[in-house]
Amino acid sequence: MRFAVVGDCTLDIVVVPERRRRHAGDVPAQIRLGPGGQAANVAVRLARRGESVRLVAPLADDLAGRLLREALEHDGVSIAPLPSPRSAAVAVLLDAGGERTMLSDRQPLAAASVAAALADVVWVHCSGYALIDDATGDALAVALGARPNSVRLSVGGGSLPPRRAQVARFRARLRSAAPQLCILNRDEAGAMLGRASPPAPVAATQLASLADVVVVTAGADGSAATLGGGLLTAPRSDVVGPVVDATGAGDAYAAALIARLASAPWPPRPGQLRRAMAAAGLLGAKVARVAGAQGRVAGERRRAR
Repeated sequence: MRFAVVGDCTLDIVVVPERRRRHAGDVPAQIRLGPGGQAANVAVRLARRGESVRLVAPLADDLAGRLLREALEHDGVSIAPLPSPRSAAVAVLLDAGGERTMLSDRQPLAAASVAAALADVVWVHCSGYALIDDATGDALAVALGARPNSVRLSVGGGSLPPRRAQVARFRARLRSAAPQLCILNRDEAGAMLGRASPPAPVAATQLASLADVVVVTAGADGSAATLGGGLLTAPRSDVVGPVVDATGAGDAYAAALIARLASAPWPPRPGQLRRAMAAAGLLGAKVARVAGAQGRVAGERRRAR
């Protein structure tokens, strides 16, 4: 097994109101169900690139869990389910521009069960949601920090709230887990720095101590990264068309980035990192233009039956 992805797997209920919501009223809307969750989204994108990947996530034997298992197995993702009283679900409210508000019923991750599921992999990617969770984040950080030296770790952002105490705890857990790569969007980086949506190059520079490589994404404005004291930038992609659903675009970016970097020596050379960032930005832009966190885009593999 090449990759293990640790975190959340959710049933997404996506709601697109056809007109402004009316208090205590009934408004027409498009409503769809589909698989989601930051960790599951990354795992699926890796599997569609032909990578062998194991998803380590809370998953119950309920209706939602059975639907999620079927979808993951269809894409070739190996599942290491962690005990959970019920499977997680998220209601995603989309506006006309494809931006989303999420109402989450996430389930805690049994950190004590994670270490066994990380055997025989070369790269672990951990959802930031799992490390931010105060119920399990400390134990999970210790488990990740105890990985063999040969195993690389990347961590995603996880919609970090701009609360000083919670940011401090997340920083402490990052130090304990010792990731080689940290990927944050601009809002998450802003929460870390105590300022609203800083420019990606500025944020990446100020957060360079979090990992060997720190990447800050800025959606249509591209991304920036620090490597060995230097700053690299990747421009916005040239994908055209309106944004349909931004859910999962950042997870697609993370999957493409780590897939590119996993085969190279560490730390990567600047040119390798810049090319990986450009490819990741391209995939993220494509995903934002299809419906669903795991909506398939052109060029992704379908599993042979």
